[in-house]
Amino acid sequence: SNAGDSARLNSTTHHRHTAKPAFSRKTQELVECRMYGNFILLVIVTNTIFLSCDHYGISNSFEMILDAGNFITTCVFFMDMILCNISYGVRTYWSSSSTCFDGIIAMSSVVELILARVAGRGSSGKSVMSIFRSLRLVRLFKMIKHWKSLHSLLNTIGKVASDVRSFGVLLALFVFIYALVGMQLFANRLHFDSVTGAHVAISDPKYSTADVPRSSFDDFFWAVTIVFQVLSGEDWNEVMYDSWKATSWIAPIYFVSLVVFGCFIALNLFLAILLKQFDEDDTVLSNRSQVHPIFVGNAPDKKSSFSSILDGLKRLTDDMCSRGTAPRCSNSYGSLKRHCVKFVQDKRFESTLTATIVMSSIFLALDNPLASPNSALAGFLLIMNYFFTVVFVTEFLIEVIAFSPLGYLHDSWNILDFSAVVASVLELSSVGAGKSLRVLRTLRVLRPLKMIHRFPEIKLVVDALLLSLPLVVNVGIICAVFFLVFSIFGVTFLKGTFYKCLESSLQEEQLSLVAHPIPFGEMKEAELSWFDMDSALCGVSKWDFERVPTSRELCDCLLGEWIQVIPQNFDNVLRGFLLLFEISTTEGWVDVMLAAVDQRGIDMQPVRDNNRYWALFFVVFLVLGAFFIMELFVGVIIENFARIRDVKGHGLMTQAQREWAMTQSFIMKIKPERRLHRPEGWLQYFCYEVVMNPWFDRFIVAVIIANSIGIASVSFGDSDFKSTVLELVNEICSAIFIIEAMLKLTALGTRYFRSRWNRFDFIVVCGLAAGFILKATISNQHLASAVSSLMSLIRIGRLLRLIRLVKPLRAIFNSIVTAIPGIVNIGALLVLLFFVYAVVGVQLYGLVAFQGELNEQANFRTLGSAMLLLLRFSTGENWNGFMWSLFEERADCDLDPVYNETAPWCLNEEDYPDCTEVNGCSA
Repeated sequence: SNAGDSARLNSTTHHRHTAKPAFSRKTQELVECRMYGNFILLVIVTNTIFLSCDHYGISNSFEMILDAGNFITTCVFFMDMILCNISYGVRTYWSSSSTCFDGIIAMSSVVELILARVAGRGSSGKSVMSIFRSLRLVRLFKMIKHWKSLHSLLNTIGKVASDVRSFGVLLALFVFIYALVGMQLFANRLHFDSVTGAHVAISDPKYSTADVPRSSFDDFFWAVTIVFQVLSGEDWNEVMYDSWKATSWIAPIYFVSLVVFGCFIALNLFLAILLKQFDEDDTVLSNRSQVHPIFVGNAPDKKSSFSSILDGLKRLTDDMCSRGTAPRCSNSYGSLKRHCVKFVQDKRFESTLTATIVMSSIFLALDNPLASPNSALAGFLLIMNYFFTVVFVTEFLIEVIAFSPLGYLHDSWNILDFSAVVASVLELSSVGAGKSLRVLRTLRVLRPLKMIHRFPEIKLVVDALLLSLPLVVNVGIICAVFFLVFSIFGVTFLKGTFYKCLESSLQEEQLSLVAHPIPFGEMKEAELSWFDMDSALCGVSKWDFERVPTSRELCDCLLGEWIQVIPQNFDNVLRGFLLLFEISTTEGWVDVMLAAVDQRGIDMQPVRDNNRYWALFFVVFLVLGAFFIMELFVGVIIENFARIRDVKGHGLMTQAQREWAMTQSFIMKIKPERRLHRPEGWLQYFCYEVVMNPWFDRFIVAVIIANSIGIASVSFGDSDFKSTVLELVNEICSAIFIIEAMLKLTALGTRYFRSRWNRFDFIVVCGLAAGFILKATISNQHLASAVSSLMSLIRIGRLLRLIRLVKPLRAIFNSIVTAIPGIVNIGALLVLLFFVYAVVGVQLYGLVAFQGELNEQANFRTLGSAMLLLLRFSTGENWNGFMWSLFEERADCDLDPVYNETAPWCLNEEDYPDCTEVNGCSA
């Protein structure tokens, strides 16, 4: 750490301090002065601001200002390096990792300045040595040593980095092996017809002109990149399908094994290493407040400064009331307050409010901007909205009177309730319709949040998440600095490069000129005849003969369309930051990587695989960003939940849930069963001996597995012989299941139904019997097929019996059962969050026209489709594509769509043609 390096510098030079020259002692006093340290930190921040101001389309004057600032900060860093060398000595300075890194950055920055002025600027607008400008940002971490909690977290990250070195070597070896295997299996085989998409064999004459997908195993570099793409989970199935089409069934085996061993095992092993380090390093969690008072009843109540102020004001007002100096402390007010307190403490009051919140949430779900504003439902919802607002305002006034305004606001959950009341009043105060009303309607989503503190199960999870918030903020700051470094690096080299001239707007010869510009003086008359000299965008009249125009200038003169290759770009630091956040979720990073690989500089037409080594930039970012930094969020939250669990036993369960889980765990361990006595009758005795034999259960399990394999063997296009054999196997297995049930019923009688598993088996057997009867009596082939499928599904349900018979499966099942209350609590919170965001999405985007990823399957037009879409987003599947579709601008959209009573919205195929297309703009 920086503090440790400084201590080592001081201890190394302390015994030689008296032997130093006076100038060195004075310099050391200056360097170790607090003001000097603050000045260097200020210069680091200033340098960060200068680097962050770079953007696409920057003016010459502003660029000169940034260059001047860059020159000044470079000189300061270089002088700082010289002063530290004089103070501590050259050998001591360069032996410390922290100061050695600072020295390398300072010297490289000076070299970069010299080369930039001697060699001039390259086509990209920056010299190659500009990479060291971005590395200066790493000095921002110097500020972290003044922030104790961040400093401890950074030390833990350093220890984790040390621990994962062996894992990194293992992962690199894993990638290396799979890349070589992929090259052996798929190299030079992924060639497809450009029209039909069919595979083109190597012996085919069309092989040399066939299309080759971007993700291919034709060389080692791209093979490694594809393996990493599969490990990140980004569009790996498309690569698998292409490889499958080009080879054989070996492709799915290769890719599925890569996903299983790489994603499910190797990457989760890294998370286990991370959690192990957090578990061993107690300083990360000990630097913040201890376990929240809600989890430990006798824990000290550490209140914020705001809460302390409220306590002081409350005591002051209570003191005024006791002395009779406050006019509000009259007898009538005291009587009213007592009645309000009694009213609030009544359980019926809380139950009524809970029911009102639930009803309000239901009516929120019914409200839809696509509905007619003049319908009976709209009028009813408006009346109920007034009713709910009055109820919540009344609740607010009663509780304020009961607890006093300051006492009411002392509880953070009451602040949330107060916000919901204010939002309801603001929404009702709005007049008219349109987008502004829809925005105000979204404020009503605060009402369902009032349920959180009324349901202790959900409140427990929310409190645990809030308890993790300080650590999450610390990780977020480190993550932001990390993203900022990569963002500035990306802006430096990739700004203005993710653009192209649209191919469909130009001829092939024109595209060739745009992609490979030549000096203006070397252009032929035929090429000059393509230019539109009168176009305002074409500046050909200002070109000299030696000038080589950019692709964008040629595209404008040819009246082409200059568009973005992808929605994302590095045109400024903010856009770069958002891009990096987007790809840190491993969504869309392959498209961004390919755009960077194809780019050829600012305002130049991209060419496929122009500089493929840009892929390393994104691979390194994902390794450090998605697989390391972002996993820190998971690590700190899991470790904090584990700390709560250690203190309370089950941190995400209420007392009643904990008792239920402990009871279930105890029952499953001892497995109490009623003792069965042998029956007296010879038939019952014989059946009893059969069913109680251990080999009988093993035989039934074998039959269940065989039946499941038979059902799984059914495929489209099966021969009649195969279908007959499989049908015979199914009938035999079904007959065995029926015989099994009859034997057990005969042997045990009514005691057969005491076991849950026997009841489940009996239901399956009844379903099989009913299926046979229906299949024999039904003449409709489609209905008979449906019944057959239902029977197969019922039989597959018997696989659950393996849980009872296989000990490892039973242990996992028991663990899941005892964790059900905590899972239900978290699931309830997720459903509530999904509901809130779905209501907001319906109000904001319900009237947006379909475009791109916003289509019939993915939209916010109903609450059900919105919930399903949010569930998809929670898995990370193409959330960015949907977001960019909403960002897409349309000139023909309606800013404020109005419902037409004579021609309602076109929502289903049955509505056409007497309907109006939903054509709203994005909110």
